[in-house]
Amino acid sequence: MIEIQIHPSDIRRKVRYFFFDRRRVMIGIGLGSLLLLFVVASMAVAPSVIRRVHTNNYLYGMRQERAAERERLKRNVEQIRILQQALDAHRLEVAKLTTAYGLQGPVLGHGGVMTGEYSNRATSTQQIAQAVAEERQLTVAMQRLQQQVDSLSTYEAANAQLIRHIPSILPVPEDLFVLTSPFGIRISPFTKASDFHKGLDLAAPVGTQVVASADGVVTFAGRFPLPQSVAWWRFGNVVVINHGDRFITIYGHCDTVRVTAGQTVNQGQPIATVGSTGWSTNSHLHYEIRTDLQHPGIFEPVDPRIYILNYQWTDEETLLIRARSSKKYENFDPLPSAFIGRRRGV
Repeated sequence: MIEIQIHPSDIRRKVRYFFFDRRRVMIGIGLGSLLLLFVVASMAVAPSVIRRVHTNNYLYGMRQERAAERERLKRNVEQIRILQQALDAHRLEVAKLTTAYGLQGPVLGHGGVMTGEYSNRATSTQQIAQAVAEERQLTVAMQRLQQQVDSLSTYEAANAQLIRHIPSILPVPEDLFVLTSPFGIRISPFTKASDFHKGLDLAAPVGTQVVASADGVVTFAGRFPLPQSVAWWRFGNVVVINHGDRFITIYGHCDTVRVTAGQTVNQGQPIATVGSTGWSTNSHLHYEIRTDLQHPGIFEPVDPRIYILNYQWTDEETLLIRARSSKKYENFDPLPSAFIGRRRGV
């Protein structure tokens, strides 16, 4: 038996007595031992627990930081892609301009900027390095493009009158036509055999306004005489414009003709309306561009799409590459002298 007495400091208060038998003492000793063992064990594992908590907090912070870094990288990559798309579009416009002007054009293709996808397996450091490389190459490509634009601006300023004679706009409103037959080899709707289509067939409602694609002089307006040429007679009512002796444009199957031979016209001026005269299966405008820039004195047909600057065709880069790589066109009807008109200096 163990007796514990608690004497208060105030003698007027009673003394408190606590009695513990052997069983209670043993229980107390056991509980105290367990408590001591728990405290000792806690002190032993505390450093490792603290280290683990610190490591987990550090790793969590690193994961958060990397997630934010990946998000920033994703935004930067998206901005690079947008700039790249804009750069490619401007490069294509520059290529079309240099082709239309007959200048030494920039190399077609991607311009040297990387376009590979960012692999999820790549480390953030590798992705950042790739993004930096793309940004650096994009900057160089933009500088080169700016140089080309500056050169074009200088050329345009020095040759303003010459540029006005380049057929560079659509002859019909862009929201009213459908391209039914492009330039090149096709199946003839009349003979069902393969033939060379020398221009564009732009389907549009009868009466749709046709405008001159550049400044020039009308050399022919009306129906070409059948005895002189069956091929040109088939075009029905036709308007032919000579643009500074460098280009000749032909507008066939017109419904009405609003100009006369010898008349000077400006770019965008109405010259006729769309019709279906001559050999025609539907209402459309046959639009043709010919030039003798490659072989002086011989006006050869060229794809009008590479000269039209106010409308974007599908796969324009392929059209430009094809136009620059191949200049041999065969099986086309030569222009009558009436279409060419009196050339300057002749």
